[in-house]
Amino acid sequence: MASPGAPGVETLLLRSGRVSEADWTSVIRSGAGDGRIGGELVARELVGSAELHLMCMMAALDGALAVGMGRIDGFTVEHPSDSCRLAAPEGIEPEWLVHEARRRIRVLGALNHSLSPFRSRLALTNAGSAQLNGPATGERREILLRANGRRSVRDIAFLLGRSLYAVAVEVSRLIGEGLMETAATDRPRTGDRPYPVDGRPPRAELPHRLPGASGINTVLPLRPVGGHWRPPPALVAKYLAPGGHK
Repeated sequence: MASPGAPGVETLLLRSGRVSEADWTSVIRSGAGDGRIGGELVARELVGSAELHLMCMMAALDGALAVGMGRIDGFTVEHPSDSCRLAAPEGIEPEWLVHEARRRIRVLGALNHSLSPFRSRLALTNAGSAQLNGPATGERREILLRANGRRSVRDIAFLLGRSLYAVAVEVSRLIGEGLMETAATDRPRTGDRPYPVDGRPPRAELPHRLPGASGINTVLPLRPVGGHWRPPPALVAKYLAPGGHK
């Protein structure tokens, strides 16, 4: 399973540095077709068979997690199944995949700090900034370095080549330690109308007109509402004159 909401196997291998860009390009140029790239990586001892299987399982779980927690705008079914570019050497049981994805979703939902892997934007606190000049090392430091107030857990997972689930759990811990926080979203200014749920801007409203604002009533006074209309005397005289209309 692959989803744009989580890093795939290729991203996990390349961004993490397990496989170099040069080695990956060499494997692709060697003519290894879809479904055989994994075997070629193992044959060249660029990655072990067990490690490749683990990476495929991580990517599949993250894809199922993204589908379960995100929004599905569309999907494609690829046949046959062995046409996947990188497939788990030993396969993945669908029942286990669904069960484990459900368990991970429950874990993320039970965290002390509410966090959406896709919508929450992450920023450093003052304590987090101080950690970058102090004892923070390893993966925690890498996560802190990429929290700029605009990136989500998903964005950081792609940048680091790490599991979406693993990054979400670590970010929750960092928030609990006061090193990170979810960035406040921009609020509309006073008088601004927020966009509706569908994301479309509101229609422009026509200006409201005030009665009499144009001054036309001063130039052409309004006729009284009550009473009958009477023609002006000049018009009556012209009508009754010889040759006038009758």
